[in-house]
This record gives sequence, C-alpha cells and structure tokens, in this order.
Amino acid sequence: MVKISCNKVLSNHSGSVTVVKYNSDGGYCLSGSSDKSIKLYNVSKGSMIHSFEEHGYGIGDLVSTSDNKQLFSCAEKQLYQWDIASGEVIRRFQNAHNDTITSVCVNVDSTLLFSGSSDRLVKAWDLRTKSNNPVQILDDAKDTITSIIVNEQTITHNHSHGHSHGNNQSHTHTQKEVITSSVDGCIRTYDVRMGTLVTYEDTIPISSVSITKDKKCFIASCTDENIRLIDIDSYDTLKEYKGHKNKVYKINSCSNFDDSLIISGSEDNDFYIYELSSGKLVSKLSGHSNIITHVDSHPSKNQFISSSTDCTIRIWDQSE
Repeated sequence: MVKISCNKVLSNHSGSVTVVKYNSDGGYCLSGSSDKSIKLYNVSKGSMIHSFEEHGYGIGDLVSTSDNKQLFSCAEKQLYQWDIASGEVIRRFQNAHNDTITSVCVNVDSTLLFSGSSDRLVKAWDLRTKSNNPVQILDDAKDTITSIIVNEQTITHNHSHGHSHGNNQSHTHTQKEVITSSVDGCIRTYDVRMGTLVTYEDTIPISSVSITKDKKCFIASCTDENIRLIDIDSYDTLKEYKGHKNKVYKINSCSNFDDSLIISGSEDNDFYIYELSSGKLVSKLSGHSNIITHVDSHPSKNQFISSSTDCTIRIWDQSE
C-alpha cells in the first residue's frame, strides 16, 4: 500500500487558504487566500517565489495556463489576468458577473477563459481580444456554479478504403467539452463544437467535479459527504467514497496521476485517500489543525497538496 506523509508545511499566508493548485508540470504551485493574496511556490524547495497582491477581497479560485505564463483569479466579483513572470495584473474583466465568482478555468491553448458565479451563469471570454463582452453565456444552471472543467481530447477515426491497396486513412477531430457542476445537483456537459448539452441530474448539491486522468469518469464531491465516481458516457454511479466530512464548505476531490487513488479534503481537518477501484479508505492523514479546503494531485507522481483554514498548505509525499 502507498505510504504518504507530510514533508513540508508552507505558512506564508496570513488568512485561511481557500485554494491550492499545481502548475502544469507539478514543479510549482499557486495558492489563494482570504488574506487577498495569491502565492507562487517552488514545491520541491518548499519556498515562496512571489506574492500577487492586487485583489481587494479574499481569493475564490485561480488557474494557470498550460504554458505557465499567465494566471487567472477571482475574488468576489473581481476577475483578473496576471503575467506570472512580472507579477503584474494585465487585464481586469469589467462587470464580469453580478454576483460572487466561484470558479475559473482556461482551455489548453489559453484562448478561452471560463468563469462561473453565484449568479448561476458560466461565461466564456475570448483572450485574443480585449472585449469586455463574453463570447458565450451558459445559463442552464438553477443555482451557484461550483466548478468548471474544459475537457479537450483528440479523437481519431480510421477509415479503410478497399482491400487491394490497403489505404487506411484516419482523420482526427478535437472534442471540446465544457463541464460544470452546480449546487442544483447537476453536472452539465456542453459540446462546444456541436452546441449540445447533456445533463447528469441529482438533487444533492455538488461542491466540485473533477475528471479522471483517463477522461472516462467524473469525480463529484457532494454535500451528503459522498464522493461519487460517475461514468462519463452512461452517467452510472460506479463507486461511492465515504468517510470524510463535508456539509458546509466547498471541498473538492480528484484522482492521482494514474487514477489508482482519490484524494479529498475534509471538515474534520484530515487528508483522505481512497482506493479508486475498491472505494476503500486507505489513509486518513492528520496534520492540519483546521478544515482542509482544497486538494490537488501532482501530474506525474504520488505527491499531493492541501490547503486549509489553518492558514497553511501541506505537501504530502510518498514515503520511500
């Protein structure tokens, strides 16, 4: 069994840490806090590199681009774009939403930003223009948006033409989906190319949705203290993970780099690790002295990060 322990504590924030995420290769992480700052760290050194301080409110969510050059963040109704190298805000989205912005997400090539809000709307912003108008508004949710994922994958179709020459021709298209979760209990999947919407409906509020690395399942954290593994095509619930506490906070969960584990924060201050295939709780790790608000998994190894209302971030590593 995988043995995980905490090897570093980052104590640079002066307020509750609401979100922590790895950058695309896992060498760095970014955190947001109720102290109104965003901080960038070198994970292996456990050292802070920069503090981004322009927001007037506590940070709700953040995301960095896949090339690690830009950062997007939200705080109340503020939506900012930052240049990571200079630490400067390069764009403030004016009047982005009429209520608190809860989630931000950016597509792979950094051309579209998505923002979700308590106003129940998801808005898409074209990053190649400076227009203050969104290019698209998704208005299907009946309650607060809790998370947004962009799922982009290249699908190859093979066509064989005749047997004599064996001409196998294949063509590829990129499937582009925007996936949202909401307090209304629904996961909505929008196919951007086709303009279609498919909805997974439940009555239990969903505090976050993530997607497995093989892109075959949703992982939904629900406020009935259940994490559900949901087949992305059939919408069948394949497994449920129970043990952690989650009734009040927006606590997330995600799979590890090879989809063997599911990690979750909890309101009992412990870091929970479940086996994905069996649903068994394999580790319940203490260390934080208050609620774990957010967790993230390293893209290529068993290393995890967690943020807490105790004002710290912990880095959890596989013990040798």
